[in-house]
Amino acid sequence: MKNELKNFEIATRKIIMYPDLSVTGRLFGGQLLSWIDEAVAMIAMKKTGTKNLVTKKISEVVFNAPGLLGDVLEIWCKPKKLGNTSITLDCHVTVWRCNEQLQLNICSCTIIYVAIDHNGKPSVWNKKKKSK
Repeated sequence: MKNELKNFEIATRKIIMYPDLSVTGRLFGGQLLSWIDEAVAMIAMKKTGTKNLVTKKISEVVFNAPGLLGDVLEIWCKPKKLGNTSITLDCHVTVWRCNEQLQLNICSCTIIYVAIDHNGKPSVWNKKKKSK
């Protein structure tokens, strides 16, 4: 698992709680997608130096393993491509299952964010101001 996450940075950690579960007792996919979008957007804001970003695209998300009650979920990301108005980031989501001393990759995806102006039109973000 460590090699897969080389050059990735942690975007957030969450403990999976009862309100996050579906009727099957597993992490609800919609909840996970919301967490991914929020966490990776914060990294995109840091990298572009602007909060005026919108989600353009989230690639196919395949759920490889379930998130269970009490698992510690981690969302990792790294920039893949820096455009003039957009930033593309790769994302991996893992869970740490404490009672089994096991870390699992539960899904991966790629997300594109676009910087916008006050009219909602694509806007060039200032690469000179970007945070490292």
